[in-house]
Amino acid sequence: MANIVFYEDRDFRGKSYDCKGDSADLQGFIHRCNSVKVEAGWWVLYERNNYTGYQYVIGPGEYNDYRRWMGFNDCVRSCRIIRNAKEAYKLRLFDRPNFAGQSLELTENTKYIQEKWLGQEVQSCKVLEGSWIFFEHPNFCGRQYLLEKGEYRHHSQWGALTSTVGSIRIILEL
Repeated sequence: MANIVFYEDRDFRGKSYDCKGDSADLQGFIHRCNSVKVEAGWWVLYERNNYTGYQYVIGPGEYNDYRRWMGFNDCVRSCRIIRNAKEAYKLRLFDRPNFAGQSLELTENTKYIQEKWLGQEVQSCKVLEGSWIFFEHPNFCGRQYLLEKGEYRHHSQWGALTSTVGSIRIILEL
């Protein structure tokens, strides 16, 4: 069963909130978030209420400071469990909106998208199996975007302001 514990202060101190499922508004439980313990499951944390703003995808482990999950600040206002992490993974990228132009199929992590792709522009994609994280920069750095099974006709549909993708990682269920 999925479980995550949020702490207002670093190093698992201060007021805490034990969460077992999706929460569109965490402000009633904590005012800031400086550390987290993920006891089970994979989660996406959002900077704003109602699953909006910057996304941070984290798995089982202890994060004693928001920078450990690549957070930009101590704002975590909503969260949800990632439900379709599984054993098969397949993703098709397109260099044009609406699944047009050149395409590339991936079945593994890609640390540097330019090794396999002409550029860093990914205008649309189809997640055929599994759950994936797009990172703004190579080496799994920068803004993160969760993509679950489905079709994304434009980069704005996965929450990105631009079509820049530097690296891609599979979400593995441990």
